[in-house]
Amino acid sequence: MIIRPATADDLSFIHAQAPRLAGVADLAWRTAEEVMHFQRAFMHETLEAPRPGAVTFIACDGDERLGFIHAEPQLDIFTDRQCAYVPLLAVTPVAEGRGVAAALMAAVESWARGQGYANVALDVFASNVRGRAFYARQGYGEETLRLVKDIR
Repeated sequence: MIIRPATADDLSFIHAQAPRLAGVADLAWRTAEEVMHFQRAFMHETLEAPRPGAVTFIACDGDERLGFIHAEPQLDIFTDRQCAYVPLLAVTPVAEGRGVAAALMAAVESWARGQGYANVALDVFASNVRGRAFYARQGYGEETLRLVKDIR
């Protein structure tokens, strides 16, 4: 497996991962259509006009793309210093359990160190138990929790 910078040729693969990302959001007050709409719009905004200094990596095994990660500079809310923020990480079903996500996270951490950042931050759906466990195994700790109430 190799990790390489993404190119314009990778965008269709990346966008095709939207159902995987939306599928982990088990939100009783949101319809599947609302979650998918959010995911597609968020990915479009994040990837089509990336923030200055952003990076996207692709994991490949030969010609087969296995996953991607996107990271960008963001202000740390506690220190007001730049850190790395990971808004998107997805692997294909065949890549699950093969260390692909860990390799992508390691690539971003290495990139972030090279930028002089002190930390890497990310968000994960609270209902994504598997994702939260993965990030905990990678050494990430929960810092904030967003709560929502449906008042319709």
